[in-house]
Amino acid sequence: MTNMKSWVAGAALGTAVMLAAGSALAAVAVGDTLGTKVSEIAGQLEDKGYTIREIDVSRSKIEVEVTFDGADYEIDVDRTSGTVIKIEDD
Repeated sequence: MTNMKSWVAGAALGTAVMLAAGSALAAVAVGDTLGTKVSEIAGQLEDKGYTIREIDVSRSKIEVEVTFDGADYEIDVDRTSGTVIKIEDD
């Protein structure tokens, strides 16, 4: 029975580590490409677990205010290339 408890504890720990890693892997980084249209960017971010709070479009960039893992961020995307150019705490 002790071996079974060890196995269950190990499996639970492994699952927790994988979930934490999955959350980190879903994060967007500067240099990632999300798209050049608001719908593409919003879809990419939502697929990665972000909650969109607001989107502002300017001549050169699309600013997206999001929540991810309980924290608020502003993600700036270049309108021409679709590349993330800046991420900052909001």
